Amino acid sequence: MSLRNNAWATRQNYLRGLRDLMLHLQKRPEDCSADEIKSFLVYSRDKQGLSSSSVNLRVCGIKYYCREVISRLDLVVKIPNPRIQKYHTEVLTLEEVHRLFGACRDIRQLLVLHLLYDAGLRVRELVRLRVSDFDKHHQTITIHNSKGRKTRTLRYGLELRNTLCSYCKVLGYVPKDTLIESIKEPGQSLSNRGVQHIVREAVRRSGLKKRIHPHTLRHTFAVHYLNFGGSLPQLQQLLGHEHISTTLHYLKYAHVAAPPPISVLDTLLQTK
Repeated sequence: MSLRNNAWATRQNYLRGLRDLMLHLQKRPEDCSADEIKSFLVYSRDKQGLSSSSVNLRVCGIKYYCREVISRLDLVVKIPNPRIQKYHTEVLTLEEVHRLFGACRDIRQLLVLHLLYDAGLRVRELVRLRVSDFDKHHQTITIHNSKGRKTRTLRYGLELRNTLCSYCKVLGYVPKDTLIESIKEPGQSLSNRGVQHIVREAVRRSGLKKRIHPHTLRHTFAVHYLNFGGSLPQLQQLLGHEHISTTLHYLKYAHVAAPPPISVLDTLLQTK
């Protein structure tokens, strides 16, 4: 999986599913029957209370092992993938985003929220940002080795540029490497949990009652981008989605203005 550039989280989830299977049945997957594996998956859902998405991760890990490692295609065919429950994507209104920004206590917290919203970053992408990733002349950010080991370039606006400048003024210097350091561990990057804590505390102070986490700002960026006139292909590139079908999900929440009606006959004859 490492050679295929599978994401670290994917590798860990697949290995965890195989580990739990072996601990539960006390045997290797290749020594299990399809019915034993199915009983383990039912146990995972009914007794452990795992969601359909979590059970599906276990199924994918087991199938990957059976297909790629032990060449047991008979098990791959007999193990079903659960129907994944579709969850509602939480999207903030413009007023709610303003309230969230207003609840920040310092410029560091505001910078974190501005990066999540204006660039639609994943948490892992934010904490790995380096000063060298920013091109101030073209106002772009280069995201290196993101999900799927891809690199993409994003544009950022004047407000984020001003926030970056204010952040450096408060620091008294321009960071040489890591953009946002951990307060508890100077010299180390802000952790994923650090970002989650900043967002959680801003939500608490804002008084918003929605279930908001860092990824909510990425969802909100996507919907607002479409509402403000952005195109789906552009949004796909900005978010780093491999398939346009993933980006199409946001159309359910967007309010894209309908273009004026067009008569193809009129247009055809007028172009003669």
